[in-house]
Amino acid sequence: MPMGRIGRTLSISLLAGAASVCAAQAPPANPVALKLSLADAVKLAMQQNPRRVIAGLNTATSNRDRQIAASALLPQAAMTADAYIDRYNAQSILANPNPTTIGPFQVFEVGPRFSQSVFDLPLIRQYQASKQNVITARAEESVTREDVTTAVVRSYLLALRSDANLDAVRAQVVLAERLYKQAGDLQRTGIGLRIDTLRAEVELQNQRQRLIDAETATRTTRYLVAELLLLPSDQQFELTDRMSYDKLVEVDSNALLSQALAARPEMKSVLSRQRTAELAHKGASEARLPRFDFLGDWLYQGRHFSDGIPAYTYELALQFPLFTSGRIHAQIANASLEERRVAEDRRAIEAQITREVRTAADELEAARKAVEVAELGLRLANDEVAQAERRFSAGVTTNIEVITAQDALARASNNEVEALYRFNQSRANLARAVGSIESTYAK
Repeated sequence: MPMGRIGRTLSISLLAGAASVCAAQAPPANPVALKLSLADAVKLAMQQNPRRVIAGLNTATSNRDRQIAASALLPQAAMTADAYIDRYNAQSILANPNPTTIGPFQVFEVGPRFSQSVFDLPLIRQYQASKQNVITARAEESVTREDVTTAVVRSYLLALRSDANLDAVRAQVVLAERLYKQAGDLQRTGIGLRIDTLRAEVELQNQRQRLIDAETATRTTRYLVAELLLLPSDQQFELTDRMSYDKLVEVDSNALLSQALAARPEMKSVLSRQRTAELAHKGASEARLPRFDFLGDWLYQGRHFSDGIPAYTYELALQFPLFTSGRIHAQIANASLEERRVAEDRRAIEAQITREVRTAADELEAARKAVEVAELGLRLANDEVAQAERRFSAGVTTNIEVITAQDALARASNNEVEALYRFNQSRANLARAVGSIESTYAK
């Protein structure tokens, strides 16, 4: 084979080998973009958001603590086996003047030991308190679910606002490019002036700068959504919802306040903690009452396993606390302080809920009016741009009117985006204030 052909064959082989190595080392293709609606985002957060998962684990822990507290009231049994060798000095037992050795002798015993609390009010109160702690943990988990849902909705709406703002800025860039081209055409025909072209070009660069900022905001707001949903770092996603506006019926803040005080998980949590504090107070006060227990064992006992006989013990124990060095009094005082603290927490939460409901209702009404005003302003701004553009094309005026109308249109577009965002965010705030944001947005 000629040397040239050999060289070409070797080169092709080396290139093919290098291509296969590069293909093997090439990073995997980006995963398919996830279609993500607001309801899907909330459901996904309920599955894998760390705060929600930890709250669920806390509830499970409280349930296990309840089982532990219940076990103290139930029968206890254990299998024991002992073997020992004893030697005594009879002088320590009998009134012998001289030391006398007894033993050594060996004893073994094997069998079950058992006990049962018959009457122990402090243990009963501890069990009742543990049941209330489970209720409290479930309420706290609901609080966390509402908070996580609120954070997801807020971040999703922020991302939607960034998308809407990006679309508006892109439209402004297209408009600025058209007006810049129009100014250049008029200048070339002798109708327009160089200053008009420069002014239009400055406006175009300003809009392009706004486009850069809008694109950056669109990316950064998605990072927060990905963090809340615990998405993989390379997972791309698309938001399928859009900010909407619908005319709402009149909001009755008094009815919503009554609903919130009954449904908010914070209220359920503080009411459960209040019940727990009451049980702790009762348990501390009842520590002075007698305690009644039953204990016993059944043992196979003897010197050797071959000569053992059954032996048993049954015991009824009744205990009265006579002197505890002030422990019971301090426990009662401590329980009273806890009751007062929880009562103050309840008052603070009720005041907070009242403020949140009334504030959210007022903000929603204001946001609704703002959307209607912004929509009208946007229509007027579009009309202004159209008229200014016609006047400039006819040579009636310079493009100062066009640039001014452009700025007014940009402000009107921004006002509409902000008004829609405020409306949707206010509606979410009201749902959170009432205690129904998860049920509202997880559908």
